[in-house]
Amino acid sequence: AGDQNLFTSLYPTLSQQLPREPMEWRRSYGRAPKMIHLESNFVQFKEELLPKEGNKALLTFPFLHIYWTECCDTEVYKTTVKDDITKWQNVLKAHNSVDWLIVVVESDAKKKNKTNILPRTSIVDKIRNDFCNKQSDRCVVLSDPLKDSSRSQESWNAFLTKLRTLLLMSFTKNLGKFEDDMRTLREKRTEAGWSFCEYFMVQEELAFVFEMLQQFEDALVQYDELDALFSQYVVNFGAGDGANWLTFFCQPVRSWNGLILRKPIDMEKRELIQNQEATLLDLRSYLFSRQCTLLIFLQRPWEVSQRALELLHNCVQELKLLEVSVPPGALDCWVFLSCLEVLQRIEGCCDRAQIDANVSHTVGLWSYATEKLKSLGYLCGLASEKGPNSEDLNRTVDLLAGLGAERPETANASQSPYKKLKEALSSVEAFEKHYLDLSHATIEMYTNIGRIRSAKLVGKDLAEFYMRKKSPQKAEVYLQGALKTYLAEGWALLVTHTRKQLAECQKHLGQIENYLQTSSLLAGDNHLTEDERKSFCQEILDFANQQAEKQGQKVILPMHSFAQLKTLHFDPPNAVVHVGGKLSIEVTLLSQMPIPVQVDQIAIHVHFSIEKNSYRKTAEWLTKHKTSNGVISFPNEVAGFPLSRNNLPALELYEMYERSPSDNSLNTAGIICKNVHMLLRRQESSSSLDMPSGLTLEDGAHVLKCNNLILEPGVNKITFNTQ
Repeated sequence: AGDQNLFTSLYPTLSQQLPREPMEWRRSYGRAPKMIHLESNFVQFKEELLPKEGNKALLTFPFLHIYWTECCDTEVYKTTVKDDITKWQNVLKAHNSVDWLIVVVESDAKKKNKTNILPRTSIVDKIRNDFCNKQSDRCVVLSDPLKDSSRSQESWNAFLTKLRTLLLMSFTKNLGKFEDDMRTLREKRTEAGWSFCEYFMVQEELAFVFEMLQQFEDALVQYDELDALFSQYVVNFGAGDGANWLTFFCQPVRSWNGLILRKPIDMEKRELIQNQEATLLDLRSYLFSRQCTLLIFLQRPWEVSQRALELLHNCVQELKLLEVSVPPGALDCWVFLSCLEVLQRIEGCCDRAQIDANVSHTVGLWSYATEKLKSLGYLCGLASEKGPNSEDLNRTVDLLAGLGAERPETANASQSPYKKLKEALSSVEAFEKHYLDLSHATIEMYTNIGRIRSAKLVGKDLAEFYMRKKSPQKAEVYLQGALKTYLAEGWALLVTHTRKQLAECQKHLGQIENYLQTSSLLAGDNHLTEDERKSFCQEILDFANQQAEKQGQKVILPMHSFAQLKTLHFDPPNAVVHVGGKLSIEVTLLSQMPIPVQVDQIAIHVHFSIEKNSYRKTAEWLTKHKTSNGVISFPNEVAGFPLSRNNLPALELYEMYERSPSDNSLNTAGIICKNVHMLLRRQESSSSLDMPSGLTLEDGAHVLKCNNLILEPGVNKITFNTQ
């Protein structure tokens, strides 16, 4: 207010000098003080700009009102300036505005022109007497502000210090009131009619203010609190405790154009939230885009990738919890586009060396994008041998329609996520190229950072893709690699699943011996259904029958996949016989086949030791092996697993409870494994994978045989006699 021309002449210097010196900002509730630079937006005084009662806008709030005058004439002061200041102050009082400052500008040039004027201090004194009462510091003098002199500079420094102090005092006071009002509003969230969207806009206003002050950490906290609040409501909804306002976010998904991270503020989505028209994906996209902007200001791009991965997985779950209608493939599109958008945003603010050094933070997004592109390819018939049919093509058209038009900010980028997805879904060849590029890049990244298990898992997906494309020779490499790792680490279910895939692959490749070996292991695998085991067992029996009829090739399969040797029972118990005496050996075999198997012959080879002191040696051996009544027991083995896995420590499982600090009620319960680092440690040596090769023993004098037997599933006892 006051002399507009005077202010205009001083504004360039004022706006330039005000932010130069930092001020210590002390806040309430024991929060640590911070040094901040104040930048102010000066606007001409108008009564309609003063905040109305209940107005929660903090960004447009007038924190300090300044009246400018260079009046040096008592008469002029009495006739015009005093009345003008009085009117100005009355308006401020009417709006409860108590933060104001009167600036009297002193100029030597005007002094020389007027010889009959009173000393300058008299005008200042009059203003202080008339308006300042006990607040004499609310009137300051600025001497020769446009001159380049030490006096002028001192005057500027004193004025700027006062201005910064008053601005900060007013800002802190009004900010505290705003935060109190915001807390009050949040505490009303259990009341009917409370709106999350309205509350969102209030707390975001606070975030904007912190961002304006370059207090990015404080701004980020506001969005994190909003994120946590919304997440809790969604979880409660899933547990049957739904808030009415959540129904706004349960609208069917009609657009899936991914995250937008190239704008500081996505005004379009913000407007949807403000008007309570946003879908769940709109809210999540906007919220994350703001968090992303602040994290990049804080130079924490790797946290962006970590949070993005959590966000994408959480959104998938939240849509399920809220039972939102989502067209098939829409979510895959949204996740794929979002992954690439985050990766490109990070690439835009980091150099190549930084990106390569932090692959561990971004590889999860590469992997997730690969997984979603694979799902889309399968859904749209792009991964099959024959290619898409008419239904697949219609689905592709619908999915592309849900992407909408490409955003202006990426329209000129040749490798935008939008263009990549559109191209990948355009043809079988394009899909294969994009999918293979992504898969190989992901495998390479996982391998480079030592996450071999994850690399093998992506390799398994690739193998599945190659099998669909009828290229089993390419699939076999990935399946064998995965199987080797799973065997080394004892992942029984993964071994079973991979062996099934490998069996199919070997069958297509015509690798008869390998296929039968894999089938024998699967036939004895308890992780498969009874029918599956029977079918694999039948494959072996069918082959055996064919070869018997044709007198074809012989295939030698290891015994451990068919049956396990459980016990040997000698009679006599010490297994010592005289020449011409009789030795009986009862063998207990555990057949792992799911059906009875007709066996032409079972033979065991016996080594006789003919020595004078054989009684003593045999007794020593039997004592050492702790036989009981001539029975020797053999340890249990899992078919197809290396023995080294048996040396692993046992699981150390403990119950875990978390209780609420306020009322000691149970919040969460779970089980934790304390020695997981021992159990999940990778086996570096591959020697443990090498299964002992089967020995084919020739017929000899000491071969005991039993002919034409049927091995029933489970325990079988077979007796061999010799003389």
